[in-house]
Amino acid sequence: MITTTGLSKHFQDLEVLKNIDLQVAAKDIVVVLGPSGSGKSTLLRCLNGLEDISGGSFEVNGIRVESAASKRARQQATREIRKQSGMVFQQFNLYPHMTALGNVTEGLITVKKLPKEQAVAIGRKLLHRVGLADREDYYPSRLSGGQQQRVAIARSLAMEPAVMLFDEPTSALDPELVGEVLSVMRELAQEGMTMLVVSHEMKFAREVATKVVLMADGNIVEEAAPQSFFEDPQQERTRKFLRQINEI
Repeated sequence: MITTTGLSKHFQDLEVLKNIDLQVAAKDIVVVLGPSGSGKSTLLRCLNGLEDISGGSFEVNGIRVESAASKRARQQATREIRKQSGMVFQQFNLYPHMTALGNVTEGLITVKKLPKEQAVAIGRKLLHRVGLADREDYYPSRLSGGQQQRVAIARSLAMEPAVMLFDEPTSALDPELVGEVLSVMRELAQEGMTMLVVSHEMKFAREVATKVVLMADGNIVEEAAPQSFFEDPQQERTRKFLRQINEI
């Protein structure tokens, strides 16, 4: 579903991603861990076309983006990828002047060109799915952070993505609100959604992931099934990372 081959990204002299090779199969839940500045979020932003790649290539659901291709060809390919992938950000990025329902239906009406009645029916179904059926008329300012993030997830799901990308979806939330967002993500995993998740939620990685990846300094240090990753890491860098996490 997602493949990167020699993927690199640099900003002027700063090399943020260094020849990243990664595979995410259909229905996989891949959780990417790592210290700040390791390139985790940049990887997701490249896959969603928010950052242009500097080298290598990647493929999402059969659509390929080559660094060697023309800029126009890369942009055209990433536009197609965005139609098939949803992205949930650290900050919720909701439209403040729209209700929860309005935020979910906006893409259905403006991008998919659905009639308003049909978009509203889909939007209500998705808000119910994330536990917010009674908040459809609330503006973001009246919603908690956890509720706003669940609206953001519903908005992404409205576009019927083949893949969901999550960029630290709980890091901006108060601790007591983290669980409600992770609960929705667990349900998506159980339903077979392919997910690539950048997160610091170790329990989620242990219990839900099919594969855990550690990134550091723009490289993939280690990738393994959760049990192997947490209980028998092969790389000293991974062992150091886990020791530091356990000390917190």
